[in-house]
Amino acid sequence: MCTRGTLTAGCRFFYAVGIKINEWMTRPIMNTTTKLKSMATLLCVLWHVSAAGAEDLLDDKWTDGGRSESNRPMEAAVWVGREADVTVKPGALTTVMTPASQKIWTYFTEQAPVTLEMGQTLTASVSFIPRGTLSAGTSRSLRIGLFHDPTDLRVESDVNNDAGGNGMPWRDARGYAVQVLMAGGEYSSTKPFDLGKRINLQSPSLLGTSGDYAKVSGGQPVALEPDKQYTVTLEVERVSESQVELTASYKQGDEELSSWSVADDGNYLGTEPGYDKFDLLFIRIANNTTTADKIEFTNFKVAVTLSEVAKQ
Repeated sequence: MCTRGTLTAGCRFFYAVGIKINEWMTRPIMNTTTKLKSMATLLCVLWHVSAAGAEDLLDDKWTDGGRSESNRPMEAAVWVGREADVTVKPGALTTVMTPASQKIWTYFTEQAPVTLEMGQTLTASVSFIPRGTLSAGTSRSLRIGLFHDPTDLRVESDVNNDAGGNGMPWRDARGYAVQVLMAGGEYSSTKPFDLGKRINLQSPSLLGTSGDYAKVSGGQPVALEPDKQYTVTLEVERVSESQVELTASYKQGDEELSSWSVADDGNYLGTEPGYDKFDLLFIRIANNTTTADKIEFTNFKVAVTLSEVAKQ
């Protein structure tokens, strides 16, 4: 229920729509037919938004074959660590892996971070195709995180540095991450996920040091195959003032291969309050021997949704 002085994001949306309808209907230059058409269009949009309970913040598939443009939610500029190893073509952003790590990141909001309210879930989905030889080890070396840096300007240039370059801007970034096993065949018997919270806010590495995170391992083992597309999803749900629920999953198409959840409620992931502000999708890939020879990314998607309970 929407009450004066305590408007949720959903209430604010409907309130703004009501104001806009009133503005349009009282414009003297609009005839009755035009007013009705405009109102019908707005109500159609309103119906779809309220029915879906979701907002896409980013859905980048590199359809134009570039990574430097921002026109959210269709695309946002993507920055990388090793620029020479990255190519973009319509439908894919590809990095060749070497013994050195690769960093890939993008910002999915225009300026201010998204702030999760109770009942909201932020979901990041990263779709990719491993090429060449898959890992022959058990290291969870594909790392995907959602973050916000509360003190520094955004890093909007290619820089091969785990701290974000000069001044180490990412040192105090808050967020959650999943460390993912990318392996095939007999090497896929390990739990695929380390899911957790960044707790060392003085570390010079955003996702390069596993010990900077309070995390829990889990999930059913997944055997990947080269040249097939997979999606890793990281969900951050703000359940209450004192609890954030994290869920990671592996999917192939519509089939869920594995999932794992952990609560940030003061027990499993440290005693510090949960995080609720995010604007940065960050990916770190350790090297070729613990992932794949080449990784072809086909989609970065970030969306905010309401839980079923919050919709009621």
